[in-house]
Amino acid sequence: MAIIVALQIILYFRSCLMGGLEETNEIHGTKRLLLNDPNAINNRLNNLERSLQQQQATMLQQQTTLLQHETTIQKQQATIQEQQATIQQLKQNKPHDQGSTYIQWGKTSCSSMGTETVYSGYTAGQEHESSSYANRFGGAANMLCLPNNPKLSNKTAPGNSFIFGTEFEENFLRSDAVNEDIPCALCRSINTTSSVMFPGRNVCYNGWKKEYEGYVMSGYWGHRASSYICVDLHPDYVPGGKSNTNGQLLYVTSTKCGTLTCPPYNDNMAVNCVVCSK
Repeated sequence: MAIIVALQIILYFRSCLMGGLEETNEIHGTKRLLLNDPNAINNRLNNLERSLQQQQATMLQQQTTLLQHETTIQKQQATIQEQQATIQQLKQNKPHDQGSTYIQWGKTSCSSMGTETVYSGYTAGQEHESSSYANRFGGAANMLCLPNNPKLSNKTAPGNSFIFGTEFEENFLRSDAVNEDIPCALCRSINTTSSVMFPGRNVCYNGWKKEYEGYVMSGYWGHRASSYICVDLHPDYVPGGKSNTNGQLLYVTSTKCGTLTCPPYNDNMAVNCVVCSK
């Protein structure tokens, strides 16, 4: 548009100058200058042409800058689209590729949101005391979550190590818990990489996801050693497991001041626990 206007101006001046405009006199008898003087006409044409060329150069420069900006914007848009696609792909893959596991003691299935139950089973461990041999306290101390759909072997063991089902021996968590067999569930917390039980707390540390809370439980102090486990605050029972078979027995664990610093702990208090993932 600016180029068209400039050309119209040039044509206008050219028509005026070549048409023989009247002479102009300078005041007080100064020298007269003819508007149709060839030198004056050439000077004005040269000035107009230079102005037009400058405008054309400015417009070309602006067009070049605009194209550069458009190219930069297109590159940024392409980068954003790539990042969005990458994020979407990660969101789709992450639940399938990442996850941490833990056992929820006392429950038949996993209760936390964003967690899947790998299998349900039975809490099991070493017999609380030997029924055949007094004062023999060997054997394993850890506890297991045996699946309820085992693939059994076809070989008979020599009988030197055993594993028993576990039952509550106190009505601490529920008023009817005594002699009830204890279930368990292996859980997979989706979208996490670590799962841990924090003893002495019922709240996770900052940045951790709470899976479940409960109380620390273990065997009786005068029986064979067993694990400390975090039993769910609201436990289920194994169906039909009320009989008093006295395999492995589970009791709530309390603190004992002395070598254990009090405060922050208190004497003879049940120990909270919470299982958290991150």
